[in-house]
Amino acid sequence: MITLPHTGIQVPTGRIRVQSFKAVDVGSGVAWSAVLCNNSNKLGVIANEGRGGPTRLHSDDDKARTAADTFITWCRNQDGAPMKRECVLEALVDEYEISRELASAERRNAYYVRYVNHVDLPGRLTFTLQGSVPPDYEPAFTAAPHLDLPEQTVRAQLWMGDHGGWVEFLRTAHTPE
Repeated sequence: MITLPHTGIQVPTGRIRVQSFKAVDVGSGVAWSAVLCNNSNKLGVIANEGRGGPTRLHSDDDKARTAADTFITWCRNQDGAPMKRECVLEALVDEYEISRELASAERRNAYYVRYVNHVDLPGRLTFTLQGSVPPDYEPAFTAAPHLDLPEQTVRAQLWMGDHGGWVEFLRTAHTPE
């Protein structure tokens, strides 16, 4: 099993992943779709209509659907337990989005922080330091606890590159389990 770096889920292969993502504000939420591929072979489209409904995988090909279903069946959460289909699909999209955001931040010589508030809503931010750029992460780790995070933040992590991964720099007593 392979552990994905940004979501922590365990997957049976690194070949199946999201290749593109599109989103649109529909007034009552954000509708989105993402193309799921096995290497360059399209398995289907992951979609959410943005109105509180489920996230689903749409595939027109039985072989592709079977490959995706088998992959999803073998995925595990951080504790090694099987995951619900919708959770796997959303984690694959999250993995793609975070990877893209990290790449963008690094192109701008910025550091990347993710955080959650007291009701477990996530947020992300980037910051720069005078005289320091990735992959020099130690100055960023020293500066991170002094960032102006949103008031209700209860947990925050700094991305320390592929070798360091996510490193927590803030956890309060009110952190959700």
